[in-house]
Amino acid sequence: MVRSLMLGACAALFSATAFAQLPEPLEQALSAPVNDREAARIDMRIGVNNDRIMVRMVETETGDSDYTLLAPPEDTLNEAQRELWDDLLEDDEDEDADEEGGFSAEDFDPEELRRIMGEDVSFLREEDGRLIYGFVPLAMPDSEGEPDRTEQRMLEAMQGEVHVNAANGHVQAFHLRLGESVKPNFAARIDGFQFLQDYVFDEAVNGPRLASLHFNIAGSAAFQSFDENMTIEILDIEWAAPAAGGVVVEAAESH
Repeated sequence: MVRSLMLGACAALFSATAFAQLPEPLEQALSAPVNDREAARIDMRIGVNNDRIMVRMVETETGDSDYTLLAPPEDTLNEAQRELWDDLLEDDEDEDADEEGGFSAEDFDPEELRRIMGEDVSFLREEDGRLIYGFVPLAMPDSEGEPDRTEQRMLEAMQGEVHVNAANGHVQAFHLRLGESVKPNFAARIDGFQFLQDYVFDEAVNGPRLASLHFNIAGSAAFQSFDENMTIEILDIEWAAPAAGGVVVEAAESH
C-alpha cells in the first residue's frame, strides 16, 4: 500500500543508465545484504496538506490488506479526512490481485537508487552524523519509459541527495528537490518540488526501512496556483515470522 501511494505521488519518468562503482561508503551502503521481511501489522499516519488520519493495516492469511481507522473517530472526520480515508479504501480495492502485498524490505530498493542517481555522484559534506552525497537525478522513483522533453526539463532543474549514516553504514535518507523554478511546458510553472524519504535501521530487516515520506509540489497551471503536500509516517510495525528456509542475515554482520 505504501508503495502504491508512492507510485501515485510521482510522475512517470525514466532514463536507463549503466551501474557504476559509487563513492565509498555509499557503495557499501547500497550493497549491504538485507532480510526480506513482511509486516503482519503497520500503524501509520497519512496526510494530505494539513489533514491527517491514523490507520492500521493488517495483512491477512490470504495476502489481502485490511484497514482500520485509528484516529480521529470516523464520525468526527472533516471533509478532507473523509476523502482521504475513502480514497485509501478505494485504492486498496483496486489493487491488482497479482501485486505483492505487505510492507517489505523491498520498499528500500538500492538498485532503484542507483538507476536514479546514475554515475555522477559526489560527496558533499558530513552533517549530524550523516555522509551526504549529491547528484542530478536521471529519473523519478518507479518510473518507466524514456523522459519526454517536459519531463527532462524537470529533471535537469532538480537536485538529489542520499544520506548514509556514518555510524552503522546504512542509507538514512533520499531526497529530491527542485533547485529553481521551472516551466516544463507552456501551460505550467513549477515553483517547488520535494520528494523526501527518511529511513531507520531495523534489526529485523538488518538494514533500512521506510520511516517517513514527504511529497510536495507547488506552482501554477491554467492560471490556477496549487501547493499540494502528502506525508506518510510509519509509527509502528509488527513483523511477520520469516518464511521457512529464508536466509536471515544477523545485524552484526552488516556493521
